[in-house]
Amino acid sequence: DGNTKDLGLKELGIPINQYGLLMKKGAHPKRESPDGFDPITYQTKVPSIYIAGDVIGAPALASTSMEQGRLAMCHAFDLHYKTKLDPILPAGIYTIPEISQVGKTEEECKNANIPYVVGKDKYGNHGRGQIIGDTEGMIKMIFEVPSGKLLGVHVIGEIASELVHIGLACLSFGGDIDFFIHTVFNYPTLGDVYKYAAYSALGKLNKAREAAVKT
Repeated sequence: DGNTKDLGLKELGIPINQYGLLMKKGAHPKRESPDGFDPITYQTKVPSIYIAGDVIGAPALASTSMEQGRLAMCHAFDLHYKTKLDPILPAGIYTIPEISQVGKTEEECKNANIPYVVGKDKYGNHGRGQIIGDTEGMIKMIFEVPSGKLLGVHVIGEIASELVHIGLACLSFGGDIDFFIHTVFNYPTLGDVYKYAAYSALGKLNKAREAAVKT
């Protein structure tokens, strides 16, 4: 629950629900905001009060909460080097094995009628996976057809929440499958799974491209 009960926010007209969270309508990220709350700057209807982090709801991740706090601070002090939260947000589950993802899922691609291909690779196919004893960890990459643009990355296994940042960087600059095919990764490292997952997808992508040309 949000630790807001004794802050007197309701008395100031800032709506807080029974869980101490800022009341919002709809589902993130297209939900409506309460009157006077700016979801870009995190400023409330009371100009000197900003609300950021878990108390405003999803995604409720430490990483995004810290960025929201920085954005609120920049707005409060009229600093312009950071003005909005990047829409591409990584998520991690710190279990054994770790799970992490960034970008779209296959389900989201299907629902949006986005044609795609998938490439996969296992840690065990690489020296580093064998060295650390994690041969079952794996990566799944989703690429758009026919452009080859990277749409999403999903990793399960040792340091998944670290590995996902390679995919995050590529998504952030709008990169495609060629980035992974042509990039040289250190050996032996787990980062190499990106290259071979891309190779796994490349054949499917080329077939899809050829089929599109024929039609």
